[in-house]
Amino acid sequence: MYTYFGILLGMLSTLYVQPFFLTKEQIGITRLVISVATIFASISCLGITSVIVKFLPFFRDEEKKHKGFFTLAIAFPLTGFVVCLLGIFFLKENILSFYSKNAKILTDYFLPITLMALFNCLIFAFSAYCNAINKSSLATAINEVFNRAGFIICVLLFSYGVTTQNAFIYSLSVIYFIQLMLLFFVISHFDHPTFKISFFSNNIHLKEIIRFGFVSAFIQITGICMKFVDVILVGKYESMAEVGVYGIAAFIGLVIETPLNALDRIVGTKIAKLFAQDNLIEIEKIYKLSSKYLMIFCGLLVSVLIVCIKPILELLPNDYSSGAIVTIIICIGAFFNSATGVNYSILMYSNFYKLGAVFYSSLLVLTIILNMLLIPLYGIIGAAIATCLASVIHNLLRFIFIKIKLNIQPFTMASLKIVLIIALSILVGYTIGIENRYLLIIARGVSSSLVFVGLLIFLKVFSIKEIKEEIASFKKIFT
Repeated sequence: MYTYFGILLGMLSTLYVQPFFLTKEQIGITRLVISVATIFASISCLGITSVIVKFLPFFRDEEKKHKGFFTLAIAFPLTGFVVCLLGIFFLKENILSFYSKNAKILTDYFLPITLMALFNCLIFAFSAYCNAINKSSLATAINEVFNRAGFIICVLLFSYGVTTQNAFIYSLSVIYFIQLMLLFFVISHFDHPTFKISFFSNNIHLKEIIRFGFVSAFIQITGICMKFVDVILVGKYESMAEVGVYGIAAFIGLVIETPLNALDRIVGTKIAKLFAQDNLIEIEKIYKLSSKYLMIFCGLLVSVLIVCIKPILELLPNDYSSGAIVTIIICIGAFFNSATGVNYSILMYSNFYKLGAVFYSSLLVLTIILNMLLIPLYGIIGAAIATCLASVIHNLLRFIFIKIKLNIQPFTMASLKIVLIIALSILVGYTIGIENRYLLIIARGVSSSLVFVGLLIFLKVFSIKEIKEEIASFKKIFT
């Protein structure tokens, strides 16, 4: 519920607040600053989010406050942040020369970018800690709802002249700081952590934790970069106005992945425990169920978005309609990512995480190369194609790797039926043509949804009895 309320706020921000209260250039600058800060933060984390989920079960002891494990949640990102900051100072000229015409934006907003990165890397760590102590719903409320509501407030204050553009960018870092404090309050209230370290006596040694942290850092950086590197490279080759159009269009497409992100936060801890118990049967159940129901929920979103996106963007001021094809392409990549289920958590918490890091880092290089080749040729559409291709290749490799190493895979005959249903729903939606854009959006959205749900029932993709059985199965798995 918190996740979907966050989606509604995100859509409100993307489709109304930003286009109506900010110029394309202002949206572009904001997207660029946030993207750079997020990548900076993800590198600084040194894989702490996966470290917390994987190793906290080994140290879990509420009476002894998990032997001071919370200290790692702070030490890892702070150490990584200092190292990254030093690296930026040494490589400053190279970074600015690479970014060429829009490099001034990075220098003008270096301090707020740095603050956002610092707060964000700690937010990542604290959010993972909340998930590990079974307080993921509160963390989701803070990260998905509070953050987006705060962003909207900052935009409105700037639009009505309460703040200047510089103050607006700085105010975003204040939102991240409050978000960080709220997460810390949740951890302090429910877990009462200590900063006293006493986990060295455990069988899991610090060296193993650090090694896992660095390997998982490569994987996490790849995932984050795949989400934000396109915005950064569009900013290198195109104007800030084009960054603004791409940012709006790409965000709408990435809404498709929200159910996957929510589920990953929930199942990560459980999958880590199941691997510790060597229970591959239950892991395969989660894998198949996640793929099936993510395909259903995300498939419905894909169907409605693809048939409605052009008239939706035509309603926005300053002409964002050129972003429609971007959203459609991003939707395809996002759906493929969701259809392959919780493969990230399975790969991350298996014994093969080191081998997984090899093709993850290779894929990051491929993503950057694709963007640098396609953006100069096709502009923001090239960025969308690069992002989609990277997502497909990325998840195809995960699928093959897990199949070979663990001999499990997520697809069934129902998967093929769902793909057919999506295609027919989109086809029916596109057959409707009404001059009034508002009526067109409603008619296409409703018709695609009805066809989608109707075919799910007609083709017996699931039944009420099956849903009850699978809900019972989920309850059994997660208790």
